[in-house]
Amino acid sequence: MKKTYRSPWAWIPSLYLAEGLPYVVVMTVSVIMYKRMDISNTDIALYTSWLYLPWVIKFLWSPVVDLLKTKRIWII
Repeated sequence: MKKTYRSPWAWIPSLYLAEGLPYVVVMTVSVIMYKRMDISNTDIALYTSWLYLPWVIKFLWSPVVDLLKTKRIWII
């Protein structure tokens, strides 16, 4: 029986999907919530842009995360 080898790169799309789904849910729910509160579009844009901040500064905090534990621990 031949053992098949799976490339570790096969996990990359699923990890990015798992990372992006909560972002989409939070952004969608927050916009709906702000619209129901009759907040102006300008204010909604400001508030939701703050929700995107962790992804924008990811390059700053990701080295710290890599130093604390292995990548496998963070994925599991």
